[in-house]
Amino acid sequence: MDVPSKLLPAVDASLSDARDPVLRTREIQGDVLVGLEKDVENFLFFRIADVPAFKSALRRDLISRVTTMEMVQLREVQIQAAKQVGHHERLHLSGLNIGFTHRGLEVLLGKGQADGMDPSFISGAAAAARDLGDPVDADGRPRWIAGFAHDEIHGVLLLTGPFGGEGHELDVIEKETRAILDLLGGSVQVVYQEIGRVRPQRGHEHFGFLDGVSQPGIRGLTARQNPANPDQGLPGQDLLWPGEFVFGYPGQSPDQAVEAPGPEPEMPHPWMCDGAFMVFRRLNQRVPEFHAFLETQGEALGLDPALLGARMVGRWQSGAPVMIAPLQDDPLVGEDPLRNNDFEFGGDAKQRRCPYAAHIRKTYPRDDLEGVVPNGEAGVQTHRIKRAGIPFGPEVQEDEAEDRATKRERGLMFVCYQTSITEQFEFVQKSWSNNTGFVFGKTRPNSTDPVTPGHDPIIGQTTDGSARTMDEPLPNYPTGNTRSTLNLPEPFIVPTAAGYFFMPSILALQTVLS
Repeated sequence: MDVPSKLLPAVDASLSDARDPVLRTREIQGDVLVGLEKDVENFLFFRIADVPAFKSALRRDLISRVTTMEMVQLREVQIQAAKQVGHHERLHLSGLNIGFTHRGLEVLLGKGQADGMDPSFISGAAAAARDLGDPVDADGRPRWIAGFAHDEIHGVLLLTGPFGGEGHELDVIEKETRAILDLLGGSVQVVYQEIGRVRPQRGHEHFGFLDGVSQPGIRGLTARQNPANPDQGLPGQDLLWPGEFVFGYPGQSPDQAVEAPGPEPEMPHPWMCDGAFMVFRRLNQRVPEFHAFLETQGEALGLDPALLGARMVGRWQSGAPVMIAPLQDDPLVGEDPLRNNDFEFGGDAKQRRCPYAAHIRKTYPRDDLEGVVPNGEAGVQTHRIKRAGIPFGPEVQEDEAEDRATKRERGLMFVCYQTSITEQFEFVQKSWSNNTGFVFGKTRPNSTDPVTPGHDPIIGQTTDGSARTMDEPLPNYPTGNTRSTLNLPEPFIVPTAAGYFFMPSILALQTVLS
């Protein structure tokens, strides 16, 4: 549906200030910084079978269909304008983005022509599996879907679209996929494809928790909505320099204040400008087992299962953080973007409100390291990622709920963007989530003894497959000094596929790559 230009709202002057870089929105692919609009998303992983034919199809037919950041921003304006005039039907918006593995780039450019890039990107996701704690076999190969474990993938197509009519929800995306594959012809072989879709409880992942709340703000993109802090977008959302997520712009520096621009990330090749690295991970979620665990462990600890889940995640299912609502859910806070991310951890030095090992404290410790490590929060901001995933699989069925056992695969198609896989995604997983000693330098109430926080109970993994633990599932809020340990004998999330991709600029697609 097209919206008349007179209905489009005026550009908000609060979007930027004189310090902000100007983003080349016509060059950056749409999923990288903003995110493609989607009810459904087909992840189509391919191998290039005929290089000249692929380059010809890319140049002739595909590049003009790639959805840019500029297009996504315009669509967002159209969506808001349509809502303002009472159009509540979802707009028919399809999207297409494309990325390549290091092997795929070498196929297109020639051996050695993609050297010098991020070392983790060059080695590939399979090579990192053991160090990340993913399940591996005796030879160190990840126990993934075959095409991923054996490094057969050259690229990925992200195809997004709306639901079709009732009973035909996937018709639109399947039609778009057929059209793209017809254009590519025999130049590619499909290694694997799978469609993700938003859940009926939109914005919530399969465990039931509101997802994507603490996304980083980006200078030059994110509107400033916190009058008390011009260096934030939404309250609690620090604005970061775009070079953390896309090449060709200033990034963050651990040696300067968070708001100060750091150097641009190193680009060994000029064609990397306006591109980004994408990490993909297919994560199975064992939902019946997770909720059964909350019930049995909650009963054993004398704790409401919902509160136990909130302390493991750091948020209630509504999105309300335990830093604001430590003992009881507050859905009004959870659904309010002006309040649900407006907190720091520094004021909770004894984990009275939020366990040190809670998922959101492990993966984004905010100011928790001030005075503990030299760079404090400035260092934390150099390890952020921009997430853009989508759930996959059916809702939990009655037989699964009754038997407390997963019988149908479901989970998250995890996607994140960054300019260093090594220092961003892999660092967060290995050095924070999997590290039992992180967050560092912590004690508990009425004690000076150091605390071992334990694993991130949601995504934390052990490299040897041993059981995990989490310190202090029982709350000590507002006073108290109860010692407790949560034993986590089985994982609730199991990686089943992964890939590292480079998402080139439109100019790179038009020139060196085609």
